[in-house]
Amino acid sequence: MQTIAIINASSINEYALEPFAGGPGSLDRVRSLADRLAGPDGVLILMGAGQAGPEGARVARRDAWTMKAVLEEASAFASEHPGADAVLYLQADAPFTDPALAERLLALHRRYRAEYTYADGWPAGFAPELLSPRALPNLAELASRHDLPVDRDALFAVIQKDINSYDIETELSPVDLRGLRFSPTCDTRRNKLAAERLWNLGVRSADEASRLLPDRPELLRTLPAFMWVQVAAGCPQACSYCPWPAMAGDPRRADGHMPAARFRSLMSQAESLCDDLVVDLSLWGEPSMHPEFEELAEAVLVRPRFSLIVETSGLGWAPGLAERVSARGGERVNWIVSLDAADEAVYRALRGEGREEAEAFAARMAAAFPGRVHVQAVRMKDNEAGLEGFYRSWKKRSDKVIIQKYDDFAGCLPDRRVADLAPLERYPCRHLARDLAVLLDGSVPACKHCLTPGAGGRLGYARILGNVFDDGLPTVWERAGEWYLRHAAGDYPEPCGRCDEYHTFNA
Repeated sequence: MQTIAIINASSINEYALEPFAGGPGSLDRVRSLADRLAGPDGVLILMGAGQAGPEGARVARRDAWTMKAVLEEASAFASEHPGADAVLYLQADAPFTDPALAERLLALHRRYRAEYTYADGWPAGFAPELLSPRALPNLAELASRHDLPVDRDALFAVIQKDINSYDIETELSPVDLRGLRFSPTCDTRRNKLAAERLWNLGVRSADEASRLLPDRPELLRTLPAFMWVQVAAGCPQACSYCPWPAMAGDPRRADGHMPAARFRSLMSQAESLCDDLVVDLSLWGEPSMHPEFEELAEAVLVRPRFSLIVETSGLGWAPGLAERVSARGGERVNWIVSLDAADEAVYRALRGEGREEAEAFAARMAAAFPGRVHVQAVRMKDNEAGLEGFYRSWKKRSDKVIIQKYDDFAGCLPDRRVADLAPLERYPCRHLARDLAVLLDGSVPACKHCLTPGAGGRLGYARILGNVFDDGLPTVWERAGEWYLRHAAGDYPEPCGRCDEYHTFNA
């Protein structure tokens, strides 16, 4: 019996190469483990054409990798080792890859002569995946029929396309940690910081992580991953379930916007703080009403590790503008078009006028940019009867249909929920851990959802942490951490105690 190893380093960046926790970098650590389990001659590293490989390593390089290419290289490498009965598939940016867990998976794989073996329930980066060499040619052919990115879950995604054709074995974590969305990997500044904090607490194995992580929610908060930015005050609609009219008055009469120069300075601060980010326009208001929207989009897209989400009513877009932004950003631009109902009367009751224009915009964009345009309906009592029809109708035109949870903003709006989706046990807010919301003037509330009634029934934010243009983004992010630490201690200040958005996740 012989083990060979494939290390996927095809899309690593500087975080996988620089020192980790005062010692060797992630790639060096993973290679050392592979050498130990497969021997130096049994290890192949997949890298980009311009990447410098480790000294003395067997490296396969391509300008662009697909899963078909990955599996073809693995198959060719396995053919050079006819005695091999197991292929370890490792990620180069995973410094916590656990030798003991890898050994358990190898034993499981061989005991049941599996074609694919994996671990489930641990955070990303603790376990390799295993393949049988005999399965590789078929998997390469299967991958050729599906356009799948070479990301961390890509191998399972290929197998999933014909999962019943393969013998699969699984090693389960004693505690299911998937819900934490914790990734101690060296692929972003955020994740590397989380990994080093975990290392500094003495964690070296998957089993140690299972024991420690459930009781350390503070580890889940490092740097922002998602930022809502309000860029326009006005909106062509005053939706019946939106709090913005109760915060600022009729948005159909408002015309304020964030100047492009200020927005660019915000993006510069964001890049300095967290280096990768999902930016969502617009927190409140309609982004099509911004007179310099294309400049805003460019300020996001000029940063290669940023991506853009545009949330829109589908109304008011100048001809060709949305198409130019999508073409410029490619996979890094996604659209969410809020429609809520297919029926004219229900649409008008929820959103007002404009259904035909909005639907035409959504259909046009979905056809031009498949997979990057999401048609959305907020699920509530008002539209529940027609929601299935809405979903089925739009699924014929777009793969991406979102049925969004209704948000009453900590009880500030009427309860129009069809179902209570909150977990049985409360835990610290995802949004305080990962998100920031920036208002038109640069003010930052503790959380997008933390509204409270004020004088005359007008809604406002319970607390403003500061202003990104006066105090700086790092300062307001740290202030938000104070609220998160209260959550971690089981203390939920108002209005957090009334909010049921804490379990929803943006990026």
